[in-house]
Formats: sequence, C-alpha cells, structure tokens
Amino acid sequence: MDNLGVRPMSTISSIAVLNRFNIKEVGALEEKVVNLGIEEGFKLLKASLETNTVLTNVFLGQKKA
Repeated sequence: MDNLGVRPMSTISSIAVLNRFNIKEVGALEEKVVNLGIEEGFKLLKASLETNTVLTNVFLGQKKA
C-alpha cells in the first residue's frame, strides 16, 4: 500500500493492521527497511507530483508491465 503511516508498533496494533487489511497468510508479508536522506526526499517529492504510487515507485522501483 502507498499510504505512509508512522506509529509505534505494539503487538495489538500489529494485529489490528493485519485485521484491517484482511491478511490471512502472515508468511506472505515482507518487511522493508528504507533509509531516508536528501536524495530520497527529492525522489519522494518528484514522484508525489507524477504518480499515486509514490512509495512503491521510490523505494521498490517501478514494475515493468
């Protein structure tokens, strides 16, 4: 998903997120840690003006069709 949310993760908030998105197969999830510096900030700004999938495009790269 591309809506960024930053909050402390407790066990209960983790379970709430899984329930909200109806996640049944926890093994299919992948954690991605990203570093945010000046270059990434500029990429985020540029992508926010060009697309609705900002986080995906900046941190995962655009997927080829």
